[in-house]
Amino acid sequence: MPQRKTMREAIAEACLQEEDITKAEYDGESAEGLEFSGIGFHGCRFSGCRFENCRAENLYFEDTVFEACNFSNASLAGCCLRRVKFLNCKLMGTSFSEPILDTLEVADCSCRFFAVSNGKLRRVVFSGSDLSEAVLQECSLNGTEFRDCCLRKADFLHTPLKGIDLTTDEIAGLVVSGPELRGAKVTMLQASDLARYLGLIVQD
Repeated sequence: MPQRKTMREAIAEACLQEEDITKAEYDGESAEGLEFSGIGFHGCRFSGCRFENCRAENLYFEDTVFEACNFSNASLAGCCLRRVKFLNCKLMGTSFSEPILDTLEVADCSCRFFAVSNGKLRRVVFSGSDLSEAVLQECSLNGTEFRDCCLRKADFLHTPLKGIDLTTDEIAGLVVSGPELRGAKVTMLQASDLARYLGLIVQD
């Protein structure tokens, strides 16, 4: 009986043969520091896997779940994620440039310094996650939700927040130039903190 390939071996082989990885399950394996590109993952599940410092581009993830995985300081460029879940993962310093994120769930994750630039986010839900000092610049947030998240010092420059409900989130020190806030839903207390972006002086 042939020996099962490790996750690292499976990724290397898929890249070499220009094939995708389908319905694979990996538990506690590592691809730390791996550089790869141009492959897809369909119906896969990763539990407790490590992807720190990976450098990847043009990947496609579909119907895939990452649970308790570590993506710290990973860099992913031009990737497409559809119907993907990140559950209790570390995404500290993880960066996505020009991604398509469609029907994505990020729940109970540590996302400090998480960065998305020039991204298209559609039906993305962040819940119970720490996005303090995260960067989402020049992104579109269609149907995106933040539920009970920490957004302290998060940077939304040139990312319109129209229609985004921030009432359950911690948004102290939010980084915006002002126009991004137009149409966002906030509490009275949050509005008082955000008034400085509109040139207002709130007096007791």
